Amino acid sequence: MNPDLLNWLDNNKMCFNIIDEDVIEITGFGKMYYEDTSMIKSIFRTDADNNIKFNTMENIQTLQEEGINYIVFQFGDNWYYYDTRKDFEFQILKYVGDRKPLNHAQEFVNLGIHTPFELLNGSFSLTDWIKKAKYLGQSALGICDYNTMAATLILQKECEAAGIQWVFGYSLTFTDGIEKIDAKIYCQSQEGLQNLLRIQKRINVDSENKIIDLQDLLRHGAGNIIVFSKYASFWLKDIGDNLDRFFDSFDDCFYQLDLSEFKAERIDIKVLDATKCYFDYIYDTGDLPPVLICDCYYLDKDDAKNKIILNKIAEGAAHEQSDDQYFKDLDEHWNTMSGLFDEHKWDIEDIFNWACENTVKIAKGAEARYEIERNFMPQYDMTDNEKSKYANRHEMFLELLEDGFNKLVPKDKEDIYRKQLDHEIYVLESTNNVDYMLIQYDTVNWARKNGILVGCGRGSAGGCLVLYLLGITLIDPIKYDLLFERFLLPERAGLYPSDVTIIGDDVDSNQYIEVTLENHKTYKIDKDAQLLVKRAGMDDPIVVYADELQTDDDIQFDNRDLLFTLNEI
Repeated sequence: MNPDLLNWLDNNKMCFNIIDEDVIEITGFGKMYYEDTSMIKSIFRTDADNNIKFNTMENIQTLQEEGINYIVFQFGDNWYYYDTRKDFEFQILKYVGDRKPLNHAQEFVNLGIHTPFELLNGSFSLTDWIKKAKYLGQSALGICDYNTMAATLILQKECEAAGIQWVFGYSLTFTDGIEKIDAKIYCQSQEGLQNLLRIQKRINVDSENKIIDLQDLLRHGAGNIIVFSKYASFWLKDIGDNLDRFFDSFDDCFYQLDLSEFKAERIDIKVLDATKCYFDYIYDTGDLPPVLICDCYYLDKDDAKNKIILNKIAEGAAHEQSDDQYFKDLDEHWNTMSGLFDEHKWDIEDIFNWACENTVKIAKGAEARYEIERNFMPQYDMTDNEKSKYANRHEMFLELLEDGFNKLVPKDKEDIYRKQLDHEIYVLESTNNVDYMLIQYDTVNWARKNGILVGCGRGSAGGCLVLYLLGITLIDPIKYDLLFERFLLPERAGLYPSDVTIIGDDVDSNQYIEVTLENHKTYKIDKDAQLLVKRAGMDDPIVVYADELQTDDDIQFDNRDLLFTLNEI
């Protein structure tokens, strides 16, 4: 078996067994055939349909018959695998199977992730960070990008999908008028999230130097926890009892314990001196507990070059270089700090355990979330004239489109335009964007009536036929073969091709049946309406006509029906 592969597995602490010289078994994952890529000119080939395939020298069917479903190979400095039962794709050989057990197995949450949204500093996707957190058995993940909250919504969505808790964090610098102090803010409640948004505004909009004044920071502390940086101990020592101002403002306060090593000795000395100051003057009071937060800019130790490259792109130089700012497990955290304390003076186990417990405390209190279940677009307010002319906002939207259709669509191409318009109306209605369109229509019309110049259409808006027919843009997307999907991709809005319930104007009959839904409202639905239903005893939904409904059928209305059709019939 290739010794480099075995070293890779050991370094990544993966449990494995060597089956023979070509096959290993990753415990808890499966058997892998080792492909020696030095024996082939290219690891890729294309089949008759021009699909990319892995250029294996083995018969995949034979491997599968022997219970070997994976092929492992080296590419560059890394090892990858692919599942022969699926289409070929690169999968780095990490975070799969069983991991070697840790000596320190207490609860711990990584709150120090710097994501790619901290431009040209953090790296790796949130999916990767979450995957490693789950692999290490952690129940939550916290981010702390400097001066940006851009990753927070994606963090919530990705963590929710992965079944772990998220923690919104934010790194910043504040000033008392003399000193500049670094800190991290972690949201605990909805009030905290609102206050963090206000802090972000003060920093990124109101401040010229991206630093917030101490009084502004204290004004927006409620619902949040503040963690003072590892360098803040000297300032904390000097302010003494004034620390109470932070406890009065924030839900809780901590000191960041981070003893990651740097390549420059002067930086290491600075970190050690600051940490020593904390333990000599603050720790024993118990007023400001430590919390173990290592600032993580890359996933693993061998990814340290990422930050160097990104920093050089940003500033031409990489400052504070370190190979130690990665997502550590608890044993790695212990090894970093245990040798730095005098065992006769300090109970290192107590310090370590307390610092770990406080990460869990912060994570368990983190209830802040974005409400993504409903649309927050303001409702369009119809004028008195519009109320007399149209029955409601939806009818106004549709009639304005008909007016634009009659004025702007070439007479010999009406079928092409009608098909596209129906598609766009369906997507816009299903995503509850009718009010958004009316607001844009009103804004542009008001600007033009008041002599304010309006562009002909910018960016992806030029691909939307609805905008053109409403007069918001002046570009005919059909004429120039522009894509509506650049403006609003159905899949991005949660709409996917599938069988859907067909009711309302889509059927032609005058015989109805009455259906009472869970909202206790009774609707008349055409007997020939096709309804997608989940029926007891059946695994998959089926399509039935309305007069074939059974009492316990669960009708699967699509989003447009829920928003519009059921409210109009």
